[in-house]
Amino acid sequence: MPSTPGSTDPPQLQDSTKAPLGIAGVFRSLGRLNRGPPNPVPATPAAPPSNGGRPSLHGEKFNGGTVAGRQVSVDRLRANNSLADRVNAAEALRTTVADYPAPAATEIWTNAQDLANEGNPPEARQAAFKLLTACIKQYELSPLDRIKLYRTIALHSCPEDFFHQLQALIALTNGGRELSTFQREIGGLLSRWLRTWFKESTIIRQTRKRDRTTSEILSSEEFCLKELFQFTTDIIKFNFKSFEEREVNQLLTDVLSICRKTTSKKDIECSIAFIETLITYGYVPRPALKPCIEVLCGAYATLRDLTDATWNAVSNLCKSYMAHNSILVLREILEAPAKNPPGSSNTNTLRGAVWFLEKLLIANETDGLPSVQFTVVMSAFQSALSADSMRLELEISRAIAAILSSKHVASEIAFDEWPVPLNILVHCSHRATRLTHGPARESLEPDDPPYSYENDGVGVAISHALIQIITLLEMACLNPEFEQTEEVIGFFIRVHSHLPNSAAELVINHYSTEHLCYPSCAEWLDNCRQLLNVFFRTRSRPPSMRISVLHLIKDVYETIRDVCEDEVLHALVVSVFEDFQNEKDSEVLDALVKTVVDVSSDTSMKLFNTLLALLVEYIGLDGGLPDLPPQGSGASTKSSIYPATKATSPQQGSQIGIVARGLVRIFIKNMNTNAAKAVLVYEQLVRISGSADLDPNARLAAMRLLFRLRADSEHAIFIVEKPESDHLASVLHRVGKVADEAASIASKYDEESSSSSRSNRSNSVSQTPFLFRNPSRSVVDKHDKYDRPKRMPQIWSYPETKALPEKSMYLPSPVLVTFYDPPSDFPRREGPSLDPHLCIRMSLWMEKVIPIIQQGCDWEIYSYVLIHLSSQLSNRTAFRNCKAHINMLRSIVCEQLHTNRIPNTDLPPEVKKADIAVVLINLLTTLISYKQHFAKGETEGIVKAFQLGLHSWQRTARPCIHALSICCYELPGSTSKFLPGILTKLSQIITSSAVSVHILEFLSALAKLPKLYSNFTEPDFRNIFGIAFRYIQHTKETTAQHQHGKPAFASRPGQGQANTVDPNAQAEQPDLPQYVLTLAYNVLTTWFLSLRLSERPKYVSWITRGLVLHDQSNTVDEQSQTCIDMLQRFTFSDIDLKPPNKIDTQTSGIVTKNWLHSSSILSIQTAPDSGISRVVVRRASGTSYYTLKPESRDLHSMLQSKWANIPEDVDSLADAATGVEKKQDRVLPSHFLLQIAGGLGPSETRPILLPEDEKTLRALDVFDRIPVVDFHKIGVVYVGPGQTEEKDILSNAMGSPDYTDFIDGLGDLIALKGTDINTGGLDRENNSDGEFAYFWSDRITQVIFHITTMMPMMDGDPQCTMKKRHIGNDFVNIVFNNSGLPWRFGTVPSQFNFVSIIITPEARSGFVSSRLLKKGSDDRTFYRVQIVCKEGFSEISPAQEPKIVSDTSLPAFVRNLALNTSVYSHVYNEGGGEHISNWRHRLRSITKLRERTSAMSQGLGGNGGPIGGTASPSQNSATPASRRVSTMSAQTSASDHSYRNSVQVNGDADQSETEDLLMSMDFSRFT
Repeated sequence: MPSTPGSTDPPQLQDSTKAPLGIAGVFRSLGRLNRGPPNPVPATPAAPPSNGGRPSLHGEKFNGGTVAGRQVSVDRLRANNSLADRVNAAEALRTTVADYPAPAATEIWTNAQDLANEGNPPEARQAAFKLLTACIKQYELSPLDRIKLYRTIALHSCPEDFFHQLQALIALTNGGRELSTFQREIGGLLSRWLRTWFKESTIIRQTRKRDRTTSEILSSEEFCLKELFQFTTDIIKFNFKSFEEREVNQLLTDVLSICRKTTSKKDIECSIAFIETLITYGYVPRPALKPCIEVLCGAYATLRDLTDATWNAVSNLCKSYMAHNSILVLREILEAPAKNPPGSSNTNTLRGAVWFLEKLLIANETDGLPSVQFTVVMSAFQSALSADSMRLELEISRAIAAILSSKHVASEIAFDEWPVPLNILVHCSHRATRLTHGPARESLEPDDPPYSYENDGVGVAISHALIQIITLLEMACLNPEFEQTEEVIGFFIRVHSHLPNSAAELVINHYSTEHLCYPSCAEWLDNCRQLLNVFFRTRSRPPSMRISVLHLIKDVYETIRDVCEDEVLHALVVSVFEDFQNEKDSEVLDALVKTVVDVSSDTSMKLFNTLLALLVEYIGLDGGLPDLPPQGSGASTKSSIYPATKATSPQQGSQIGIVARGLVRIFIKNMNTNAAKAVLVYEQLVRISGSADLDPNARLAAMRLLFRLRADSEHAIFIVEKPESDHLASVLHRVGKVADEAASIASKYDEESSSSSRSNRSNSVSQTPFLFRNPSRSVVDKHDKYDRPKRMPQIWSYPETKALPEKSMYLPSPVLVTFYDPPSDFPRREGPSLDPHLCIRMSLWMEKVIPIIQQGCDWEIYSYVLIHLSSQLSNRTAFRNCKAHINMLRSIVCEQLHTNRIPNTDLPPEVKKADIAVVLINLLTTLISYKQHFAKGETEGIVKAFQLGLHSWQRTARPCIHALSICCYELPGSTSKFLPGILTKLSQIITSSAVSVHILEFLSALAKLPKLYSNFTEPDFRNIFGIAFRYIQHTKETTAQHQHGKPAFASRPGQGQANTVDPNAQAEQPDLPQYVLTLAYNVLTTWFLSLRLSERPKYVSWITRGLVLHDQSNTVDEQSQTCIDMLQRFTFSDIDLKPPNKIDTQTSGIVTKNWLHSSSILSIQTAPDSGISRVVVRRASGTSYYTLKPESRDLHSMLQSKWANIPEDVDSLADAATGVEKKQDRVLPSHFLLQIAGGLGPSETRPILLPEDEKTLRALDVFDRIPVVDFHKIGVVYVGPGQTEEKDILSNAMGSPDYTDFIDGLGDLIALKGTDINTGGLDRENNSDGEFAYFWSDRITQVIFHITTMMPMMDGDPQCTMKKRHIGNDFVNIVFNNSGLPWRFGTVPSQFNFVSIIITPEARSGFVSSRLLKKGSDDRTFYRVQIVCKEGFSEISPAQEPKIVSDTSLPAFVRNLALNTSVYSHVYNEGGGEHISNWRHRLRSITKLRERTSAMSQGLGGNGGPIGGTASPSQNSATPASRRVSTMSAQTSASDHSYRNSVQVNGDADQSETEDLLMSMDFSRFT
């Protein structure tokens, strides 16, 4: 059974068969004897016994018995009995020995003494020692007995019996209290036993370690050692004075030896307990003082839970007379590493010594502890650093932290005592920094693998200790009374890697406030570099802190830049950018780039080049500018479309973008001050934009600037804020795009493409022209389908809110111009060549753009180029040295449009190749302005591209029509060659409602350019008339459908509503059908009048048929009637008759008669005596005047008429009527009517005489007031340089020379005073609106221009209301914008201004430069023309998107735009209702007069009859219903002549009736 502390049974020994020879052999033999399992002793015994803290050695209590029984037991113990009986007797007597008298006890031990002999079995020996222990406890022993028993115990040498042997000695010494008779011998015995059992315990522990077993239960050997330590401690406690110093020293030496060698915590605990007892109840011998303190120090460092015990021991030493020696020993321990060879000092001992000195210093003589000087402790710490131990340095750091935390200690530190502890901490920080961050850790990249050390935990702990110290010092520095700030700041700099951010900010602020970085400090440059190295390049610091250092250095630079030499400035700035290439923080990078921007403007070229090289190197540009790709090369391959790009993370891409934007800022900052710097940056930006390896964000940053570069008339560079590419952005779906919408569209597109190949139609091989295909194409397409790189998300949209990182001044640069080399120009020109290093070479930029247009690239870049290039190219002045590049660009674009070979880029699902074709057409339209660079064949290629685009894609028809409109003005020779084919294409696409307006506007403009169609044949004219007929028919059918049950047109959006951008939406506008109808009739009229007089009759029958049969019914509406009337007027005459002066018939004696004849009013004024007559024919299409004179008064024959100038003959007519000599023969007006009308005939063909009453005269007067032609008034406004306010604009009294040339080309100059021309409200009496105005007219239209610069400024009218009353009521205003700023619609606000035609010089010029500009004979100025409309206005004009027009074509082009938009404005102003022309108004007046006359004839039965006014009632009756009548004949039925828009023909609409109607209308059959 296991022994307990309360019994005398020893613990069973563990199996020691694996132990080495020697004492361990005994354990092996013991193991063979005891086959049972070992019986270990628990590490924690039961409750301590009352016997001095020792387990009781008493046996069980004696239960009584007779004396005889006791005697029997004694007898059985004798030697003559068997060994077993004797052992049993000993066991029995052990419990009953207390009942025996003292002599009996002596006898008992005497009989049992031989059982302890080593030859007996263990059971016998142990029974003997148990019995001995019982006997000792019960009786007082004599000195002789004590020495005898001691020697018996001490000389016994069987290890198996040691436990019982030790228990007997404990009993003999009464728990260590009584050593009489053997006090000189026990010290050696204890030393020997300690060494022996420590050795046995070590063997057991080694065996356990070798077997890799662990156990919390003590082995018997370890238990014995523990009991022996306790007994020895008790001996010293109670009998220290009984020992000699050498004995104590020896015993202490053995204990210290065990403490150094052991691996058991229990051994160390026991050793410390012994030492503490020795110090408390005795003293430590001087020779053993150092070893003792070393052990205590090592114990402290080894076992932290023994801290209190070790400190108690040391503090007791220091409280004793050994205090001074103890402190010296601690110092000696710490100073040893500096004196001894490396590695000779124990680190744990040093750590403990550090801790004890720290405690003693902080104690500061309290609790009886001695005084320790701060310098002594710090000196010892400094010496200990020679041990080169991280853990020691950690302990020292913690000790210093604790010392500085003690206020009374820290307050007593002298000024000259600070360097030592701070140097110690610096030394510790180096170790901690090296192990925490690794060698040169701060230079590693973020993606590098972590640098690990096995002692990283210690290094981190040192860092934490340093942070604690730094925090304490930081708080001290904030105290104004702290005098060691300079020393502490220096320390902070040296341990910067451990500084918290607050302490780092303290250092930076100190350097700033103390001006340590300014030249007032001798070491200012070194201090600047130190701050940069310590804080700025430490990328673990917050960006705000690093930026604050940068700002400090920047402030230093700004302070010294005017006083220091360039070399010093260069050194300072370069030091900032020493590690620039490794900067990854976006905020800091942006601050660095801003520093370069700020420094760049006033630094030397050497430093500027250095900084620029740093930025370029960061971006990663390599190589130079590539050559232009070969002209006319084929389609790009997959490698060119999808170039291999560097794998850049989004963060890296954004960082490159920051640097690129920095280059943009540098350019903007230097473009107005230093041309050389700006040119260098420009060239690098060009390289960035063309580098396919760079992140698209960086390329876009460069392109945003490059595409906004413009040149003024003097070739000075400036930057525009808005590129004005709204239309193209909407075409490519880049306007206000939301990423989520793009994602959803892409998802839908992927689903569609997986289910049907039709969704990828734009990229399909089947859509590729035959010439573009090749045998390997299918393989390439398959490769594209599966290996095409994933398209990046949209990164820009139009308009860009902040395209440029820095707002430009929008003013031309005074130093930077575009490059030009006159000798190399073609043709060669005279003049000096400019320095290319000081000029912007736009050719470099074009060399990057052209390959993108030719081959395509990433969609984000490709779309940006497509949208912005056209707007930039419209500034021709900027590209004056790029003729070859412009020609190549033209060639590439034409080839793509001719062959439909659009670059095979990865288009978004919402963008089709047709959209790209629309943009290319717009680009080619802009290139027309470079026509002087192109040969005739090349200009013909441009026109051909537009012709092909009319049918290549449905979306390209409209832009091609607009482009062809420009070609008519700018390329008339090339355009005329293709006109027949163009008309054929137009006739094939007229079914598309989206282009109806644009086709008709094109034809209307073409009619005003007779040189273009001089070679037209009859089929060409029939093509034009056929197009007009088709639109008339379609429009009227559509209108009829809406009027008969179908929903009406959608209401026009209000002023606050946005105008739609859908090109097809115009078909839904209520005003567009009426505008189309008006344009179609206008085309018919204009083109008919453009025919030669001899050719007109052959088209009359064909045109009449088209007008009558346009709606496949027997209906001829008012517009067709007026058109037929126009044919009758102009088929055989091309003279535009002017009205003569009026004759006062009341005083002149002239006889006047008026008749209604067909669709006209015939008036004849005759001088009765001479017969000279004036015939006035009033028709819907105009009024004709003729003078007739009979050649024989006697012969009433048909009179011959001649064209006469009425103003010249009217006097003779009046003279003839009022002549003095009266003739008897009189001729009346009716005579001429009979001659003209052919005499008697059917009543329905006879003229109807109008009554000579006031109503008739008033009706005729009203009719004469209706204009024969359509009239339009157009405002013209000049905007001077920099003007934006209405008052300033309207105050202009003159304009620039080109403005003067422009208005001079708008029309003819007329004097306003006394003119009979319609001036649109301009004063014709007092010249209050100016003396002159410009007027233009043709046979059917008149235009007056309200030009503000020709109107005088009125006194008392500072707001120019007199001018505004005219242009404010004009539907259309032409704005000649020479301000250099974008025009804002509504600058001159008005309710009736619907359209502004903005004319902007492609190269803006100032007031002086525009007047000093000299042009050669071949030089042409070009203008940007664009229409800006009121919201809700449809897209109706070719200038809805900006167009570039030359100065020679500008007046005619703008006038035509103004005329068309004015027509539409009238339709728009009527709310989309039917547009009533002046001709229709005149026709209605004739119809109304006929209705009134017919009603009077029916009511009066005779008045107003035919010819002479005596018609019978039967002649005025209605025409029989069974008979068809001509609409041109007289009809008297009021019901048939009601005020309607059309004349309905009676009868069924069969073929015969239709032919009947045509015969009645077609006057060409009888002329």
